[in-house]
Amino acid sequence: METPAKPASQPMFGLNDTQQMMYAFGDARRPNIETAKLIESVVLNQITEIVHQATSVSHKRSSKTLGLESILFLMRHSPLKIQRLVKYLFAKDISRQTKAAVDGEIENISKSSKRCRDFLETIDEGGKLLAACNEEYFDDIYLERLVRNDKVTRNMDEKKYEEFCKARAVGFRGSYSMKFQASLEEVLNSIDLKVEKMTQDVLSYLAYETLGQLVEMSLLVRRDTCGDPVARLVPLRSVNIEYPSVHLPIPAATPEKPEVTSELSGHPITTAEVREVLRRLQQSYTSDRPLAKGSRHKPVSCMPVIAI
Repeated sequence: METPAKPASQPMFGLNDTQQMMYAFGDARRPNIETAKLIESVVLNQITEIVHQATSVSHKRSSKTLGLESILFLMRHSPLKIQRLVKYLFAKDISRQTKAAVDGEIENISKSSKRCRDFLETIDEGGKLLAACNEEYFDDIYLERLVRNDKVTRNMDEKKYEEFCKARAVGFRGSYSMKFQASLEEVLNSIDLKVEKMTQDVLSYLAYETLGQLVEMSLLVRRDTCGDPVARLVPLRSVNIEYPSVHLPIPAATPEKPEVTSELSGHPITTAEVREVLRRLQQSYTSDRPLAKGSRHKPVSCMPVIAI
């Protein structure tokens, strides 16, 4: 059941929460509603797969709860993603401690970032995971996001900048995306483990990262389409009939805009671009697993989990 949204989180010019998050990650100011529905369904499927994999890990650890450690174990091969997660949890720890100090609370607050470090020490073999805890890796994706935000906001007026800042505050938690949270709650209720509050926060974070990566990869697909006309002559191939390979139309050049750029700030991401991203993900996943090429009738199993 949807709850009344707070005045601060009311959608701008009729956009839902998913559309606002897409805008914050580089989509047009008014993203396509059908694209938003497709991305939200993909995000839910991805997070559902993470929940099931983490549940399996918890069972093997003989744990009665779905905790942070199970998700960290799934992410052990991606130190950079662990670094972003630890950074996020550290920021939440600081926020909670500040709020507790303002409210006059003296009780100790468990530090999720320290809990991450303690667990990673037990499974780290070459020091890569502890290096991620210390933020020793250069995060080129994070830098690209900062550069893109700077380019996007540089020529904004005060009203548009305020809208962009509000969009960046939207996520899959709190008073936002109540429908998505209800669907995720159904998934969590279907497992036979107790789910920690911290785990729910991490799942919301991973859902946000998944959406961001889908939007960014869709923009890369557009860049490839606009910038490499030779690639359009390559014969069409399909790994999964659910997401066939498509050629996206190139916008016609006009005298005012002789060059087609990859930004196209007024042109929202289309469902065709998102489906092309999914096709490429499936293709890369099956090419890395040669024995899985005969499982094209199982589209879910052929999709890698991009957040971990």
